[in-house]
Amino acid sequence: MTEAEPPVRKALRAFARWTPAVLLIAATVWLYASGLATDISLDNIQAHEIRLRAEVAATPLLALAVFTILYAVATAAFVPVGLVLMLAGGFLFGPLVGTLATIVGSTAGAVMAYLAARFAAGDLIRDRLASGRLRKLVEGFERAPFRYLLTLRLVPLSPFGLVNVAAGCARAPFQAYLAATALGAVPYSLIYSYLGDGLGEAFLTSRTPTASILLTPDIAWPLTALAVVSLLTARLSRRDRIGAGNLA
Repeated sequence: MTEAEPPVRKALRAFARWTPAVLLIAATVWLYASGLATDISLDNIQAHEIRLRAEVAATPLLALAVFTILYAVATAAFVPVGLVLMLAGGFLFGPLVGTLATIVGSTAGAVMAYLAARFAAGDLIRDRLASGRLRKLVEGFERAPFRYLLTLRLVPLSPFGLVNVAAGCARAPFQAYLAATALGAVPYSLIYSYLGDGLGEAFLTSRTPTASILLTPDIAWPLTALAVVSLLTARLSRRDRIGAGNLA
């Protein structure tokens, strides 16, 4: 006969289980209530360019920390501003520092969402995942978690947020999840950070850039690299029969 779990320990277990999900919900509410979720746009960044650059120059480490935390929270909270923030990272901090900040931010945000889903999801949810439309996704996590997750991270149309939640609910191995997420963030973070840096240079030379900026090397080569990476990863996803349709 097993001994009943003490009420205090049971309460602590429940608290630990639901804390990540509660924090994630609170972060989402804060982003929308504060207006940041809707204020983050390329138009607003360009409109406040001088002030933003001055703040980065005055307190570079603080500005970088705030940017990285904002990226992480927005990623975890399903706020669709990742592309804008990747461009802003290169725009404000330069391509290399911007790339590092977006990789850290996106990975931290993905881990937050993964933990919230993993601890909050019960056996019923996992059983439904394993037997429903997401069965192939769960099987991929079980068969080759690192390769499968890395492919999902690299596929252009793969829904980043849903992959985080699905991996958490399916209890994908954390180490494989972390490594694949960080590595998968490198190509797009690098390309969009360089593209953002090129846009920043264009904004400095002209307040109203025209379509001709697409022909400048700072803009043209990141766009070319983006097209190449997209084609390669799309081909990889077809070969492995992995696609965003599994998450629809």
